Amino acid sequence: MTRHTAADQAAPRAFEVLDSSTVRRRVAVKPAMCGYNSLFLGQVGDWTWETVGALCDTDVLGARDAAGSPTYLAFHYYRVRGSGEFHLRSLTFGDELDVVSRSFGFGSESVLTLHEITSTTAGGKPPAALEPDAFYLPPAAGRLRVETFNRWIARQDAHSNRGLVLSSPPGFRHEHLPRLPDAYSPRLAYGRARRHLTFLEEPGERYVTVAEGFTTRYTVDVTRDLNGVGLVYFAAYFSIVDQAVLRQWHALGRGDRAFLRRRVVDQQLCFLGNADVGTEFEIGVSVRARAANPAEEVVDTVVRVAGTDELIAVSTQRVLRDPEEGE
Repeated sequence: MTRHTAADQAAPRAFEVLDSSTVRRRVAVKPAMCGYNSLFLGQVGDWTWETVGALCDTDVLGARDAAGSPTYLAFHYYRVRGSGEFHLRSLTFGDELDVVSRSFGFGSESVLTLHEITSTTAGGKPPAALEPDAFYLPPAAGRLRVETFNRWIARQDAHSNRGLVLSSPPGFRHEHLPRLPDAYSPRLAYGRARRHLTFLEEPGERYVTVAEGFTTRYTVDVTRDLNGVGLVYFAAYFSIVDQAVLRQWHALGRGDRAFLRRRVVDQQLCFLGNADVGTEFEIGVSVRARAANPAEEVVDTVVRVAGTDELIAVSTQRVLRDPEEGE
């Protein structure tokens, strides 16, 4: 017979459903969850799937559409925000996180999930509740805010990642999820990015151009970019973008140590297509700086299939740069 002490009984549960749209999880950061790469972004993606599965009575890992074909809760838009004091790259081994996740309904084919991630190790205080009006304000100390917008997609051709189509599983229960206020709809953000190739709203005279016209190439790698079902893994796009940004960084005469010191306080990425192994991307990178503070930069990255106008992804990073690039 297992005996539980009073301390065991008082310990918070690692995962719990708080209400019909909200879950909470408490985790410690492990090596596979942090670093200067896309590992933590992938972890939050797993939390999105876990949240939707728990709230919508859906086997997200094994979902099938009405025709019996596999369908996947693919990422279409992803945003992560922090601050100069606490940002995505701040996390390290053993940090204790309190994560509140809430999903919002967008019909039978899409779902939005907000994640309020508090590092209690960094002195953050978990929120009493996750409400949109507070979530879309700048993050409080010791917090990251992640927004993921997912669509159910399926392959038209079992042997190709091109031409994916919307296709939700029949049992996807979504009617009970709350509606997000229209002012916060991710469609406004990713629609702007698709039209203007940036998430930045009307830069005007507030920003000056640091560099534009830089392009580089990347070929989808069979050894690192695919997930377990053969699609280009959503988190791989963040690494692909960062590789292009690093090449532009070097072209500006800046070094690796300064690149590691930069603080990405806000990143948005819209996923507009997938690709087959061996597909070559042409990636354009432009850099703007805030006129009032040149150390604040906005980096736009546009990924296309090389030799075509087919958009694959658009990303905007808001960066606080260390001025000592010469190292």
